[in-house]
Amino acid sequence: MWRLPPVPWLDPMLSIEERLSAFQEDVNVAASCFYAWKSINNLAVRDASLFQGLQRNARSWKLFIHSLLVTFVSVLGRLFDRDPRSLSARSFICYCKANLDQFSRRAFEERRLAENHGVRPDFLDEYLSGVYEPVAADFQNLLDALTNLELVYSANYQPIRHKLIAHKDTAMFGIGDSLFAKTNIGDVENILEVLYQVSQVVTQFIINGRQTRLIDHKLREEECIQRDLESLLRKVSV
Repeated sequence: MWRLPPVPWLDPMLSIEERLSAFQEDVNVAASCFYAWKSINNLAVRDASLFQGLQRNARSWKLFIHSLLVTFVSVLGRLFDRDPRSLSARSFICYCKANLDQFSRRAFEERRLAENHGVRPDFLDEYLSGVYEPVAADFQNLLDALTNLELVYSANYQPIRHKLIAHKDTAMFGIGDSLFAKTNIGDVENILEVLYQVSQVVTQFIINGRQTRLIDHKLREEECIQRDLESLLRKVSV
């Protein structure tokens, strides 16, 4: 298990919402890039007319697919970055665990009042009575959920990032496919699903003051991306 120092990482002036937003953005970008790459390949295999349309502009589509791959691997690397100064999935959850006061009922109340320009909504007192205040164990559960992902990432995906994407390792010339052979679509989808679930559990703590479980949240990015891409590809393949 990766170990990080107690709290001094990241800009102390950043609010919990800003940290959460940055974490969510990386999760969303990683999921969007992966499912766009997957959808293009699946649609081309299933539909001959779409495949022919892509072939007529093969150079552009190869560039597009390559860009999706590079972006996906790069963002995934950020999410599993070991540098304690970086915002990664683990450093973000560790920050939350070390700053439980930001998840208190009082902090929730202050955020709602600030959002409402200091005016106290009529419903706020009643709502506050049901606000859940997470404890260290809640965030430890999220850290535990990340552990298996980190092991899979470091074994099968970090080498791609280090040896092929971020750097051009001359020892990998001609054998780069051997690294991709260790990857698995199921593994990637599980990584993205859990990262999304973790982000949503924290979102519920911060935004709604509610306790949810990882399994309460389902990543729907593939469905959205596939519909959008199929519409786009049918237009450009005509």
